[in-house]
Amino acid sequence: LAGIFTPGLACLGGGQLSSVQAPLVESTLVRLYLHLWPPVLEEALSAHPWSFALSRELRAGKEELRPRANYRRRYALPADCLRPVGLTSGHHYVLGGQDILTNAAIADLLFVRRLEDPALFPPAFRQALAWGMAAALSTAKNNDPRMRQECLQRSQAFLMEAAARDENSQQPVIEATPWELARFGGEVDPCRR
Repeated sequence: LAGIFTPGLACLGGGQLSSVQAPLVESTLVRLYLHLWPPVLEEALSAHPWSFALSRELRAGKEELRPRANYRRRYALPADCLRPVGLTSGHHYVLGGQDILTNAAIADLLFVRRLEDPALFPPAFRQALAWGMAAALSTAKNNDPRMRQECLQRSQAFLMEAAARDENSQQPVIEATPWELARFGGEVDPCRR
């Protein structure tokens, strides 16, 4: 609990920490924090295709019953999917409720999954979450719209920093040229470039 609780309160100035009484779970502030945490976390996770939250899964599909439908197949989204990123086949798709509609024969879905363990988050992302929680608490507990706006701005700044770092840390896939494939027998070391 301390891993998600203390940073958000510290962003509000630390005075809130002294108002938390033991036992922790009975505190009104803790109950409020636990109520606000899931939507703040899901919003931050949905903001970007984070490499630490990406998952890939083959989905079993159903044929569409309507012959005039734009898409012939329907695939259910995984239960822990917060944001579909795309089909690895590159096929076009649309969301239809909790389903993906596409013409792809196989749906190999890349998606941002729901994570709950703050230890898995990079530092800038944790900072964004702390400021996001501070924004939510500043309105819910203190009714301070000015503080909320300041905390939201800081949260957005840390989210942008975390997204930039996440993009920079991902290795690009470099396609081999036909000459390289012929020269190296179909196996090209991308580090050679």
